[in-house]
Amino acid sequence: MSPSRLVIRWSLTLLALALTLAAILLIVLRLLLGQVDRLAPHLESMLASRFSAEVSLNEARGGVDGLDPWFEIADLDFRSRKGLGDVPLLEIEQATLRLDTAASLRRGMPVLERSRLAGVTLHLYQDEDLSWQWPAPADVPPELVPAGEFDLSRLDFWIGVLLRQRAWADDMRVVLHGRKRVAVLHAPRLLMTGDEQRAHLEGEVRLQGRPGTAFQAVMELTHEAESGAGFDALLQADMQLESLIGLSALLGFDDKLRLDDASGEARLWGRWQDGRLADVRLDVSSPRLALNRDLPAGEEQPGIVLDDMSLRGQWLRDAEGEGWEAWFAGDARSVDSPYEHSDGPPLPRFWHARGEGGDWRITGSGFELGALSAWRDRLPLPEGLARTVQALSPRGQVNALGLGRRDGQWQARVSATDVSVSPWEDAPGGGPLDIWLEADGTEGKVRFVDSGGAELAFPEVFAAPMSLDSASGEVVWSYAGARSFVSGRDLAVEWNGASVEGAFGLATGGDEPGGFGLQLDFRNVDALNRPLTDWLPMPVLREEVDADLADWLASGLAGRVPQGALSLHVPIAETTEAETSDEATLQLELDIAQGHLPFDPEWPALEAVSGHLSVNGDSLEAEIEHAESLGVLTEGARVEMADEVLRIRGPLSAKAASLSRYLAAIPADGMEAIGDWRGEGEVTGELDMTLPLSNPEALALDIDGQATMSTLTHAPTSLTFESLSGPLAWRQRGEEGGLSGRLTGRLLGGAFEADVDTAGEGVVMSGTATADALIGLGAPPGTASLIRGETPWQGRLSLDGPSPTLTLNSELRGLGIALPDPLGKAPSEPRPLHLEISMADRMRLSGRLGDDIGLRWRGGPAGRGQVWLGRDAPPDWPAEPGWSVQAYLPRLSPAAWGEALSPLVGSGAGGGGDAAANVSRVTLDTDCLSVGERCLGSLIADGSPSGDGWRLALDGSLLSGRLAYRPHRHAPLDIALDRLRLDDLLPDGTAEPASQDAGQLFQELDVPPTPVPMLDGIGKVPSGRLSIESVHWRSQRFGPFSAGWRTTSDQLILDPVELSLGEVDARGNLTWEASGSDASLTRSRLSLEGGDIGTALHALDQPVAVNSAETRVASQLAWPGAPWQFALARSRGNLGIELRDGRFANLESPSARLVGLLNVDNLLRRLRLDFSDVTGRGTAFDSVSGDATLYGGVLETRGPVTIDGAATQFTLEGSVDLARRELDQRLGVTVPVSNNLPLAAVIAGAPVVGGALFVADKIFGDVIDRVTRIHYRVRGPWTSPRISLESAE
Repeated sequence: MSPSRLVIRWSLTLLALALTLAAILLIVLRLLLGQVDRLAPHLESMLASRFSAEVSLNEARGGVDGLDPWFEIADLDFRSRKGLGDVPLLEIEQATLRLDTAASLRRGMPVLERSRLAGVTLHLYQDEDLSWQWPAPADVPPELVPAGEFDLSRLDFWIGVLLRQRAWADDMRVVLHGRKRVAVLHAPRLLMTGDEQRAHLEGEVRLQGRPGTAFQAVMELTHEAESGAGFDALLQADMQLESLIGLSALLGFDDKLRLDDASGEARLWGRWQDGRLADVRLDVSSPRLALNRDLPAGEEQPGIVLDDMSLRGQWLRDAEGEGWEAWFAGDARSVDSPYEHSDGPPLPRFWHARGEGGDWRITGSGFELGALSAWRDRLPLPEGLARTVQALSPRGQVNALGLGRRDGQWQARVSATDVSVSPWEDAPGGGPLDIWLEADGTEGKVRFVDSGGAELAFPEVFAAPMSLDSASGEVVWSYAGARSFVSGRDLAVEWNGASVEGAFGLATGGDEPGGFGLQLDFRNVDALNRPLTDWLPMPVLREEVDADLADWLASGLAGRVPQGALSLHVPIAETTEAETSDEATLQLELDIAQGHLPFDPEWPALEAVSGHLSVNGDSLEAEIEHAESLGVLTEGARVEMADEVLRIRGPLSAKAASLSRYLAAIPADGMEAIGDWRGEGEVTGELDMTLPLSNPEALALDIDGQATMSTLTHAPTSLTFESLSGPLAWRQRGEEGGLSGRLTGRLLGGAFEADVDTAGEGVVMSGTATADALIGLGAPPGTASLIRGETPWQGRLSLDGPSPTLTLNSELRGLGIALPDPLGKAPSEPRPLHLEISMADRMRLSGRLGDDIGLRWRGGPAGRGQVWLGRDAPPDWPAEPGWSVQAYLPRLSPAAWGEALSPLVGSGAGGGGDAAANVSRVTLDTDCLSVGERCLGSLIADGSPSGDGWRLALDGSLLSGRLAYRPHRHAPLDIALDRLRLDDLLPDGTAEPASQDAGQLFQELDVPPTPVPMLDGIGKVPSGRLSIESVHWRSQRFGPFSAGWRTTSDQLILDPVELSLGEVDARGNLTWEASGSDASLTRSRLSLEGGDIGTALHALDQPVAVNSAETRVASQLAWPGAPWQFALARSRGNLGIELRDGRFANLESPSARLVGLLNVDNLLRRLRLDFSDVTGRGTAFDSVSGDATLYGGVLETRGPVTIDGAATQFTLEGSVDLARRELDQRLGVTVPVSNNLPLAAVIAGAPVVGGALFVADKIFGDVIDRVTRIHYRVRGPWTSPRISLESAE
């Protein structure tokens, strides 16, 4: 048999065998599928075991149709096991599966034909990690879960499998049981149809409870390779964005991203070529998209709102290999966000990506880092990146971004401007800076340069951010496992006008110790206008180097540093195993100018320091070229601090005022009092001070010096030392210190010497004092006129008490006191003086002068003092500021004391100025107010400043009332008396009545002595006003009286003068003026008006010679001498009188001699006429009027003086010689002739006239009205004049 036949035979045999085996297999398969319904319990058990769930199957059938097996099930349910929730997992109402055996063999994959699913419901439950699964222990078998990562090849495979099926599904549901809500995705029908050349797949998904279709997709198989391995297909999927609302809550990330409002749609196109996904395109368009999250209640418009948002992209696959490339572009017409820094997009709007295999790279357009930081909780950022963004809070503009992986390592390239970041952990922050970042795997670097107004923050190194004028440098980092390294190189900044260059390094992590190092060189550092702590790494110094040193540097150390350097190393041990014994080290070198160097909070600091400062660890050295403290200077001093002990040595020099300020400021007992001293001069010496910083009480201070001062004044007391010189030394240990030495100079106007030992006996002094210097201790102004001379003294300045006390003692030999007895003394007379002066802020003074005077003073803004004489010390201090004087003198001469004390009272008038310079109250009590040898009575005067002057209350046996003195007013003196007794005031005998011939009223007709001249200094007498309510004279009282006066250098003018005498008021003025150098002249103008003139005579205790119902008298008089030297005999002037309805008294009126021309009753008696109707009670009249002149002692009428009676009229003309007391007058009497007038009486009196009157009466009768006028001549002495008939009419 030929070989070919043999081959064919065996081939056919093998084919027959194969067909036989296939037939047997089909028979077996058919038999098995036919028994499926009997195997249902076993199938349930198998599925329950595989899925760890309870499974129930109502019906299962199977079989073979031709070569195609088929399988049907009904009512298949998967539920979790009872006791573990008993919740549904999977429900299938009906499933029919038919395998196309030929197609499956041809394509090498299962191909379903005419298969159908109905009523399929899948339940998924959300776990705590937000994943979707069945509740434990139910689970999908591992063999049904694709192994490995999903990639494009697997996607292509499953898409190819799906497109080759011929099946459909009705009523498909996926129920998502979220932690907050439940959602149901419903697909009414999924259809997969086609033929050998084409396939079609379509379906839609609805969200239960919402209208419309949420998602729909259509896919077409356009070409399939004959081999079945390749195919071409198209995909289009559409989604309504509204369906995504609430999906974030369902999926469990609504705290990160929640879609609250959305409209629009998203469309996806896909294209497969030769079984590979080649092109994908995306188009999303949304008129409005709102993202939100829970925010505090009341905040308006939270979240992010995008209007007219669009997103478009395309993904292309390389025709060869596994490479790909993609582009994306997104935009929105407006973005409404309440977050700050949202003025730019939080992510690039344009993206480009490229990849191949496991390597990829993506680049993006610019975006705003601030928006990224503000939107970090709105963007799906990785957790690590989100935390980093939150911590750094970046701000600025990224111009370009590149990010990717290559050979398993990350790569990044970033170009950005105006970038600012917050410090994070040990890394510095700051900005804004322009940066270029390069990162490859575990290494990277950033080059930066400032973009203006930059700050740099080292929170663990510098307490405050550094405000930079310019900055540049490079920061490099790398990671080696758990260990990380960060370093700064070529750092250069301009900071507050200073130039700083240097580098830093930081190593942390791992088991090995880490460390931080900093090296800086700086120039032109201004630590005057900016605290030094802003220039130094204070947190590191305080925590790692030396806290005491850090506190001292922060206590106010300041200055300018032209040049300096800082080197710092701080070890870092992050674990117990990595602890190291290394300590932090610090080296600081500073050239200092205009420095401020404090060394103890309680001591004055050094100012204007220039020199060099070195700090090495916890030790310090300083060479001080120049320094001063409160004016105390040192040059060439040295400051050292080691083992927390500060030592300062060097020369000192100071002006006296500066030394006083310095000593007052140091923390030593009693030094507060030094601040009260003011000096002129200089003190030089050497300083040596040691101060343990941890024990300030162990201070040791020695100052040895030489004092040369022109003046040294205690400000509160004005006590001044002059020309002081001598050695002085200050020794202090802890808070105890003292001044010692020996000084000579001048005090209280004379030489003195003092031994100084403030820690012992104080200051013991002796010297000579002048009167002016003693007065300067606080006596009122004007006292200098009372005390003269100088006296030796001894004193002691005690510093033991709360304030220094100066004690002075002297016998006052050589000092005279110009006061009346008993206070005055001659310079040679001894009188002990003891003074104690408390030299506190408010001086207190007390002392005694002899046995008669005591004084005390308490200073201050309202200082008060007292002087008492003849009394015990007052129990209380005066209420008013200034000096209060209380004096009792048994006998007081107002003239002597007024002259002596006038400077004292005048200087205190007004009550203004310094209270220490004023007398605030004067109380004077005397039993005898003495004038010459006469005692006028007792008087108490109590006065005090009031307003702009003085006010005194007066009371005594002589007078009572008040006196006000206001020197700045037009009329300074105002004297208002309630009463005045003239009996006590007038000289003895003045008020006694004279002889009847002489009359009364001050013997007004007597010729006085030679007129006195004008008083010297009359112009110095202040103007004023006197008012007396009641004047007592003998047993009478009259008043009130008032007068105002003013003076010039040669005049005293009283104007107006007013006096009430009974019913008559006197008004007028009086002028007393100089008449040459040896004489004076008084002029008066007075008028009397009122009722009865007799009441005025009675008030003056004079006989009442005349009464009247109405009185008017006008006079102008002048006489040589003073007003009290008035005498009619020497006066000149004129008088006018008018009286009405009165009566001349029928008596021998001595007072009538003053007005002798009106002595009517005497004249009538001389005429021997009997007018019984008028003379029985005196001479009555209706009116009296007339005028007269007075000159050379002669009173002469001007025209007749007319006296009208009821039936008689009298006239008088002539003169009265007052000096010789003689009359020369012509009296006219007009009388009616009647039966009442006996003719015999007329004839007897004047026969001729009587006869004529009788004849006339008989002839004419009533024709002449029965009136007759008779004229008499009156001559001779007015006490017994001669009267003769002159004529009759």
